[in-house]
Amino acid sequence: MTKHTPLQTRIRDQLQRRFGEDLQVGDRVNEAEIADALGISRTPVRKVLWQLQTEGVVSYEQHRGFRLADANVESLEMEAERNDLLDEHVMRDMALGNLNSVISERALMQKYEVPHGILMSTLRRLMRDQLVEPSVGHGWIFSDVSATALENGYNFRQILEPATILADPYFIDVDAFQALDRDHANTISNIETLDQRRLFDLDAKFHRLIALGARSTHLVDAIERQNNIRRVNEYIGFARLDRIRESLTEHRNIISALLRGERQVAAALMRLHLQLSKDETFKYIDEDLERMRGGSVGLPADQDRL
Repeated sequence: MTKHTPLQTRIRDQLQRRFGEDLQVGDRVNEAEIADALGISRTPVRKVLWQLQTEGVVSYEQHRGFRLADANVESLEMEAERNDLLDEHVMRDMALGNLNSVISERALMQKYEVPHGILMSTLRRLMRDQLVEPSVGHGWIFSDVSATALENGYNFRQILEPATILADPYFIDVDAFQALDRDHANTISNIETLDQRRLFDLDAKFHRLIALGARSTHLVDAIERQNNIRRVNEYIGFARLDRIRESLTEHRNIISALLRGERQVAAALMRLHLQLSKDETFKYIDEDLERMRGGSVGLPADQDRL
């Protein structure tokens, strides 16, 4: 299997989602959309597309760009699925507290029954998300994503995110917020057909866009760090569609207040939204963890195969 850098893996994952959901064979692959979704330039996206062209996944026409081809798409899907499945198995074990010590790569390969290349792809993605780091010796240290860490994160966000909205200067990207609002409306209408990964990604995208308005990389980094901790835990309980629908509606109300220029209202709505989300999370967290320990809660990647 070809080795990819963490950035290339992110790009391939994003492309795979587009191929599987938005594009048909023969459709043009929009480099700009992929780059914008990942917050990067077009250059690394184009490099990955050239790699996929050699694999037969996309074709290239001069002056027309890349288009989805009908060859070898299955192999790309299999690679992405295998990586996603391992990512989520590891995150489940982190949430259950099964990875709370320094663990060697050999032990991890044996535990998950995967080759070194697949394991390293997952570890690189988790390291990018600040969820794991190499130890001084040989092995890896996994972040604390316990209920206590999650509660501390919510308390921190209840201070940080409303204050972010009230920061001066604060830039409201009208086009970005309007596009995000449309995504929310579409998701609410089709919520029962979407997998947990897509739902959480939209949630994380909302909170990241809020942070971007303050134009502080420190704030963005802090919110992304909290998103990553939540991602591990909320894969367990991110299945109560009524609350997810309510949460997305709360996001839309915050967006609406921002677009009206009512930042005080938006900040108050954000504080309430975070409190409601915290209350919901801790109302069910013990039950969710117990259900997962008992095997009655599947991973999102498992559910996709049912």
